[in-house]
Amino acid sequence: MKKLNEYYNKWIDNYREGQLLIIDCDKNKFGENEEHFGEIISKIDSTLYGLF
Repeated sequence: MKKLNEYYNKWIDNYREGQLLIIDCDKNKFGENEEHFGEIISKIDSTLYGLF
């Protein structure tokens, strides 16, 4: 798992294809909390469409 995190962090550090949105899954329990899920959907919509 440690190697996977290292590869992921390296990929994120070098990502230049577009706007990057990072969701902290430790703080957002979207599978368990509908409010968290809604907040994440709003962030995605905002990032993609600039509505908010």
